[in-house]
Amino acid sequence: MLTPLVAGVFALAGVLLGVFLEPVKARVAARARLREERALRCAQLVEAATTARDAVLWLFRTVRTVAPAVTAGAELVAEAEQRYWNARSELKKALLLLRLVGPDELIAGAVAVAEADRALRQLWFDRDPSARQSHSDEMSAVLQRGRLAFDEFTDLARRLTVPH
Repeated sequence: MLTPLVAGVFALAGVLLGVFLEPVKARVAARARLREERALRCAQLVEAATTARDAVLWLFRTVRTVAPAVTAGAELVAEAEQRYWNARSELKKALLLLRLVGPDELIAGAVAVAEADRALRQLWFDRDPSARQSHSDEMSAVLQRGRLAFDEFTDLARRLTVPH
């Protein structure tokens, strides 16, 4: 008689403990999914920003107004420009998706990366070919600001996506 009673008490205690711990487990799982989603979106933004920056820098290094290092035909230039626009599209998509998962400081960092990309883009696409200079002070300043925004974003993303 005592054994079924003790077993019943322990079963009831187990059920009650499970009922009380289930919401905690659900919150922990939700936080883990959110952190994973943020990490994925941050990785997409980093990849797109890097590809876009590399494409524009390739254009500046290859097609110079002073002395071309490599003879770049119109096909190579068009391919690099298309690579940039594809990466730019991915960058915009990653930024929009990051806006969904937040937080605000991560969104602000992503916007800073996108603005740095826009400044670099303007040096190539918004200028007459004769005004494009790969070794200008303006180019150095834009690259420096872009690198700083990128580094700050990746540091912030690491802090917000890596479990503590």
